[in-house]
Amino acid sequence: MSLVNDALRRAQDAQKTSQPAAPGPALLRPAEPAPVKKHGMGLSLALFAVFLAVVALLFLWDAWRRTSAVHASMPLKPAAPVVVVAETRPPVQPTIASAPAPAAPVAVAEKPVPAQVVSAPAPPLKLQAIFYTPGHSSAIISGKTVHAGDNFKGFRVAAITQTSATLVSATQTNVMTLEPE
Repeated sequence: MSLVNDALRRAQDAQKTSQPAAPGPALLRPAEPAPVKKHGMGLSLALFAVFLAVVALLFLWDAWRRTSAVHASMPLKPAAPVVVVAETRPPVQPTIASAPAPAAPVAVAEKPVPAQVVSAPAPPLKLQAIFYTPGHSSAIISGKTVHAGDNFKGFRVAAITQTSATLVSATQTNVMTLEPE
């Protein structure tokens, strides 16, 4: 072991007596990353508030659009036809009752004459279309869709065939057929 120790000592002495090595580049320290700026909750909170505002406006606009579409599609109900009837009354002639010496003449009250009510004639029914499927047929009569068994303007829809619809009331039967155009 002493031989190994002696060799090591001689090597160390040789290094001390030899010329010093040329200075090399200075060792650089690794660069430190720049400190990260932390944005608080302010920016993310502002972005979230803007997002909520946009979503709320979209919901309001959709609700307004739907309600305006519903009101626009509702048909206006036409006013009922007004029929003016002139009231005719016979001229009033007072009659004096002949009684034994009344103190004053007595007038007989007239009976009111009821006014005649004139109604506009019902528009004629028109068969416009038939959608025929056995057991589930329907027809469009004067703009209204009806099925067999439905009541329509005082009639009951008795049957719907490929070319006709039969309407029945208490007093009459009406068989309507499609007219060629």
